[in-house]
Amino acid sequence: MKTIWDGRENNFDFIRLGLAVLVIYSHSYALGLGSEAREPIARLTHGQVTGGSIAVNLFFIMSGFMITASAERSPSIASYLKKRVLRIYPAFIAVTLLCAFVVLPLAGGRMLGDGFGTRAWDLLTQTARLLQFSYTGAFAGNPLSGDLNGSVWSIPFEFWCYIGVAGLTVAGLLKRRGALLALFVAAVAVSVLFKVEGWIVGGKLLGAIVGYPVMWARLLPLYLAGVVFYLYRDRIPKRGWMAAVSAVLLAAACVVPYGWTLLFPFVGTYLVFWLAYTPAGSLARFGRFGDFSYGTYLYAFPIQQLVMQAIGHAVQPHVLFFCATPLTLIAAVGSWYGVERWFLPRARKKETPAKLIHALEGELADVRQVSR
Repeated sequence: MKTIWDGRENNFDFIRLGLAVLVIYSHSYALGLGSEAREPIARLTHGQVTGGSIAVNLFFIMSGFMITASAERSPSIASYLKKRVLRIYPAFIAVTLLCAFVVLPLAGGRMLGDGFGTRAWDLLTQTARLLQFSYTGAFAGNPLSGDLNGSVWSIPFEFWCYIGVAGLTVAGLLKRRGALLALFVAAVAVSVLFKVEGWIVGGKLLGAIVGYPVMWARLLPLYLAGVVFYLYRDRIPKRGWMAAVSAVLLAAACVVPYGWTLLFPFVGTYLVFWLAYTPAGSLARFGRFGDFSYGTYLYAFPIQQLVMQAIGHAVQPHVLFFCATPLTLIAAVGSWYGVERWFLPRARKKETPAKLIHALEGELADVRQVSR
């Protein structure tokens, strides 16, 4: 059954790219100064979250929604998993190889391991698990030294969520939305408990396979929020006053201890989908240029580190942001047209750089026409 939340005219592509740029801005504090203490959203929320963590949270919420829809539409689990593998792995492999053989030598680091075979095996196995390969000595002179691509920590969690949705589909639990709603509420409660108690649970074998439990306590309720929103989309009204109330509650959460952990999975979820499905003119057509958010997210961190190395000293975050963002967007466009689109459905393969330029020229012509 079609609902207001099912339309193909939406702003998801624009929102995702905006969030990826927000990650660049947030990381500019840690990478430019060596600390996130002065990051505006961290200060606004009294250290509860940063702009980067909000962006990642929203990525997981939107992914829960869209991946559940993908699982529902796919003719088989094999088809669903193939699409997920082809969306995640090609660009991840490309950025990993670039980091290993271009960025790491430029950063003054080296891969760990005795001999080529050991290093190649580590690169292969870690990449297969969507993890960074083993290295040392990267960016030793930067304010945040030793980190080659700190953003990719979230990718394996994302992929395990894809597998989780496949499991829910096979078990028939996507048809039992009441059970998933209860699971979502329980996951939020556990997340708050982790925060209140300050638990830092060691991963051991489980952590080595699927990620540290403390991170699942944060990410699972967010992903489930998107899943549950999709399953209940026929029951959830789209109202401006509900979005306004959600925004007020989110503002209040800034000054309430643990407020973001408790409220964001509910009100943050409603707000992002309200924004995604609120008509915004040409923003709804933004995706015809290509989906540059994943490439932006993958390439931003190493590019910011390289910019910092070139500058040679700590800089104000806005300087790093304005230097690194254009370079990152160029890399993201290259990632889309050079790698990502070739592994996606046929319709997206037809996108070319020439079409992007032509579309941008059309947008500029529209702006000039309106301004007359």
